[in-house]
Amino acid sequence: MSTATQASELHRIYQSVQTAADNAWEDVLLENSRSVSTPLATRMLSQMGLGKDTNTPFRLLENACGAGVVAPLLQQIIRPEVLKQSSILCGDFSDPLVRLARKRIESEGWVNTKATKIDAQKTGLADGAFTHVATNIGFHVVPNSEAALNEAIRMLEPGGVLGFTTFHREPGWVTELKEAFESFSFKAPLEMTLQTTAWGRWSDVNWIRETLVGRGLQDVKVDVFAFLSHVGSADAFIANYGTMIDWVMNTSWSEELRREHPREEVHVLIKGFLEKKYGGAGWQLSWIPIVATGRVVSNARI
Repeated sequence: MSTATQASELHRIYQSVQTAADNAWEDVLLENSRSVSTPLATRMLSQMGLGKDTNTPFRLLENACGAGVVAPLLQQIIRPEVLKQSSILCGDFSDPLVRLARKRIESEGWVNTKATKIDAQKTGLADGAFTHVATNIGFHVVPNSEAALNEAIRMLEPGGVLGFTTFHREPGWVTELKEAFESFSFKAPLEMTLQTTAWGRWSDVNWIRETLVGRGLQDVKVDVFAFLSHVGSADAFIANYGTMIDWVMNTSWSEELRREHPREEVHVLIKGFLEKKYGGAGWQLSWIPIVATGRVVSNARI
């Protein structure tokens, strides 16, 4: 299966995510945000120089924001007097996710924060509009990641800071799914790459560093770190990663194989495998992401 097909299917999934009338998908998104996305964003913001000691107001774009990860973190770690003078814009291509972010802004009282639909590849936002642009787990799945990177840099003011995360090794849920598929009585293919965009090598630390330096960024820092997230049960795994399981089946399996073994059957098989493997108890998933930051020099533009 081509990366273009994988990207197209992933885009379709996020664009057609259920409406807010069904709280189940919201719960899944927020749980994954707390357990996986938040640790990445915390490390990224620290590397970008944003934290409890920040005393200068900022203008930040959270690119590919989903339900909001960076924005709520900033509400927690930035001093109120600084936050009141700052601005945060959450942007995502998915209408349902933008609606969810707006809902959270209202219900959770995020200060000076707005959410709007934004195509990371062509934002329509002004040159130098932001002091910080943060993209958490996004560049490796944007169809035209080169355009998205160029846009992120273009939107930074002179001296502005770019920050992003990608995956260095396959996510823990993929490892579990591979083992589960191998246990099936039928052949269950799983074609998985670390990126669905055709451009670049977003899991390669050296490539990322060279790319940022090549675009004129200064103070470039590209690090790898590891962390664990807890999965309470096999049912919790399927609930949290069911959308991604569907994505794998839609992109790796033939239509005939999906008819012979529908998602309901596959979920039961995965649950049985995980319950046997972990004895019905919870377990930890491992994650090894890359965190990259760089600073735009004066008058630097793509």
